[in-house]
Amino acid sequence: MKRTLLIILVLVILCLVSEGIYRCLFYQHDRHVFSAPLAQMIDSVNATGADILYLGESSNHTFGLNDTDTAWISEMLARHYPTLQVRNMTHDASHGEVYYLLLRNLSPDCPVTTVVVTLNLRSFGIDWIASTLETVLQKRLVMLQPRPALLNRAVLSFKAYDIKSTNERYKQMADYWKVHPLPGHPSVPQWGDSLNALGATTEGSNDALSTMPGTFVRNYAFLIDTLDNPRIHDFDRIVSLARQRGWNLVFNLLAEDVEWADQLVGSDLTDLMRQNARLLVERYSRMGVLVVNNFDVIPDSLFRDRDWTTEHYIQKGRQTIADNVAVSLRRFHEDDYRE
Repeated sequence: MKRTLLIILVLVILCLVSEGIYRCLFYQHDRHVFSAPLAQMIDSVNATGADILYLGESSNHTFGLNDTDTAWISEMLARHYPTLQVRNMTHDASHGEVYYLLLRNLSPDCPVTTVVVTLNLRSFGIDWIASTLETVLQKRLVMLQPRPALLNRAVLSFKAYDIKSTNERYKQMADYWKVHPLPGHPSVPQWGDSLNALGATTEGSNDALSTMPGTFVRNYAFLIDTLDNPRIHDFDRIVSLARQRGWNLVFNLLAEDVEWADQLVGSDLTDLMRQNARLLVERYSRMGVLVVNNFDVIPDSLFRDRDWTTEHYIQKGRQTIADNVAVSLRRFHEDDYRE
């Protein structure tokens, strides 16, 4: 018994010493190599703090080719608060887990007053959860996970994170759709395929527009289950973290192209979209979060892309989002607001 305890004690000491050596000599290098550019953003905000910190994905920086003002949403927001320090942490394809880990890795001593987090309805669907972009993103998140640094490095070395091939991602989607049927439709893929087949007769079989009805269905034909949806868990963790850190927390529910979805698919889909948006607004409002509801404030004409269901807006669309967020933030920064 004593020999077993001694072995355990030696192993514990060895692990602690190894963790200390790794943190001193290699951790920061590996963090900046494998978690770039997320680690750089964290270090930058830790160094300066922020009065308002905006977290977003590609919707923040994507602009239209004919825009006379190519400013980001976060930059347009900053114009309303010229006396405050408005910073952003933006990474393409980001979702709730990315935002949580970015915020969790900020130093508890980092002076941040208000945090605005992009709430993207589409990210709650399986087409994004099982996206082929996830493998690269998950690799960048490993060194930011709340585990011993040496263990995170081992996870990277042995590829023990969420790494799947394209076919495995597609199977993940197919398995989800099999066990999550929607009333009135045999399956989500069949619903989308039937619409695409109908669209091909009018748009042309080689025209990207002929597949857009199915694309809308794949991205929005779901009902958020608050018990098992991973994005719900991510945003719930953000709420808890904000309470611990004393931040003013704001969720910016982005606009979706409801107008085009209605034209291509109809109310069967847009009713689902509105139901999910309403669930998010009501859930997080009850939890004390200020939710800026931009869900259907942008008309189809202000969306940039016509080959995918993105939250990319031309100039007036980005300005509308920024203005709505800015007005809502007056609750916390009334004296600093400017028209």
